[in-house]
Amino acid sequence: MDPTVAINFVNTVKSLYPASKYLLDFWDHGNGWDYFCWDQTANNWLDVPKLSQIMNTIGFIDIVGFDACDMAQIEVYYELVGHASYVVGSEETIPLIGWPYDTNAQDLVNNPYQDARTYATELVVNYGELYSSLKGYGAETFSAIDVNKIPALATAFTTWTSTMQANLNQYKSKYTSALRSSKKMWATTYYIDMYDYMNKLLEQSIPSALVTATQNIKTAISNAVIANWYGKKQSNIYGMTFYWAKANQWTGSSGVRDNYLQVTWGQITGWANFLDTYYA
Repeated sequence: MDPTVAINFVNTVKSLYPASKYLLDFWDHGNGWDYFCWDQTANNWLDVPKLSQIMNTIGFIDIVGFDACDMAQIEVYYELVGHASYVVGSEETIPLIGWPYDTNAQDLVNNPYQDARTYATELVVNYGELYSSLKGYGAETFSAIDVNKIPALATAFTTWTSTMQANLNQYKSKYTSALRSSKKMWATTYYIDMYDYMNKLLEQSIPSALVTATQNIKTAISNAVIANWYGKKQSNIYGMTFYWAKANQWTGSSGVRDNYLQVTWGQITGWANFLDTYYA
């Protein structure tokens, strides 16, 4: 999808229907940082660099939402810093039913003056109520993140990544053991719940500096997640994933590594460089 389509749409809506607050919902297929909003006619899609272009152009949005699979990911959400107050989405796949738009709309009708934080939280509550009421479901997830807390998480993650790399030669087996037991998203297995990985890493025997860096990430995540829901078939879901490539993805000829190098988060935190060293 050409990002100018999204840009023109938002600018047109803002011009025709000026408001004090805005919610922008990306609704279609999704796969984390890799792609979302697939244009099947043009056989093209949006991705994180295009999201950055969109957000840099359309002006401030109070809540950004993703009615698309696997989008509650730090690589995606980092692009919203300075451009939105809150973001809502799912770590996991989203069923074809999608969001409960009728309930979400009614909440605005009932209380049109509620602040963005309250409504972002309500979106999580509504999503949970919908899928809790339906038979055959229970693996769904949904969370709301305070975008203003993401810079602190980026700082903590950068320190953590540096500490991980400094101790890689001696503790790589510990990192791998924690990775094996961490919560992975069903459709990918390489999107990892960030908080759960930190929990699993702290179960390992690791140096004190890494313990501190890991605990700081947990604190930053807790500060950022304002609402989190997951179904009865889920566990170890804390609101946000990060990307830990499989070896054959990162070192193979699929082009995944080249694409990930376009993702700002992987560059500014040193995470892409860590993956290079980890799989060297």
